[in-house]
Amino acid sequence: MSLEAEGGGIFDAQLALMAMACSHLVIINHKGELSRQLQDLLEVCLFAMQHLKVCRIQPKLLFVLRDQHDRSQAVHGDALRLMRKHLAEASLQLALRLDELISLDPGSVFLLPSAFASDLDHTGREVRWSTELFSQEAMQLRRKIFKEADQLQNCEAAPEFSTLPDWCLHAMSVWR
Repeated sequence: MSLEAEGGGIFDAQLALMAMACSHLVIINHKGELSRQLQDLLEVCLFAMQHLKVCRIQPKLLFVLRDQHDRSQAVHGDALRLMRKHLAEASLQLALRLDELISLDPGSVFLLPSAFASDLDHTGREVRWSTELFSQEAMQLRRKIFKEADQLQNCEAAPEFSTLPDWCLHAMSVWR
């Protein structure tokens, strides 16, 4: 997200809507926890998806939460359930069910540890290195993404996704 940029919120919403309207699988790479700010951004997208009628598919969301010290599924599962509840309430205001707009299941959160560790060497200088745990988890994430993509490949495709030129026309119309 472009939080530091001038008008960042509007640009973030445009990018998120573009991703959700033009993708079957949307990977949300986020440092830290599932936040209220992220939830608000998704609510804006739901509203735009419904009112602009730019989305004929139901994108599946996958949250990749980086730098997680506590990688307990229970903690993050509660946060996802709360976000899902708030998004479902927002979609009811649109007279829709959340499941008609996006796919957000309990397996939609993937927790990654920090990619680097650091310590002081014998001279007192900080030394950093990549961790083996991160490498293994990144490979698991890769397998999960390919598995999700493979499952989505069997879904009925919208005409906008039948060829690359059709997708490009669709993406340009969404961006406008």
